[in-house]
Amino acid sequence: MFYMRKVILVVIMLSSLVVSTTAQQVKWKFSSVKQTNGKYLLSVTGKISPEWHLYSMASPANGPTPMKIKFNNHPLIKIEGGIKEKGDMIRQYEEVFDMTVLYFEDSVEYTQLVRWTGSQLVKTNITGTIEYMLCTNSMCLPPTKEKFSIALQ
Repeated sequence: MFYMRKVILVVIMLSSLVVSTTAQQVKWKFSSVKQTNGKYLLSVTGKISPEWHLYSMASPANGPTPMKIKFNNHPLIKIEGGIKEKGDMIRQYEEVFDMTVLYFEDSVEYTQLVRWTGSQLVKTNITGTIEYMLCTNSMCLPPTKEKFSIALQ
């Protein structure tokens, strides 16, 4: 019984270390800019620490976990079009995945256009999750999933 408690404690400590390490390697900023005709441009911007990279949404299958952004349904907000990925994308062969992968260093921005469908604009938030994987040239962290909330005003 005592041994099992030690094992559980070690697993919890290592899990919190991985979460802490991931949070230190990329800083996320979530924002919105009001456009015309009840539209908003949502922005998810990642500032990536030196020596680390984050895999593109366009990464090939069977490779590293690509960036994923999921917006939760909102009764008064309609998603328009797809998510756009902006940054200096690097295309490079990585032996560990035995394929050419796509990733970003330094920073990356994802934008999504949404439209307010209600009859009157009110302050609200759109929520969702991001999932991503970070690596250096010598190691990778497990995929990380984070919740977000973006204010529309």
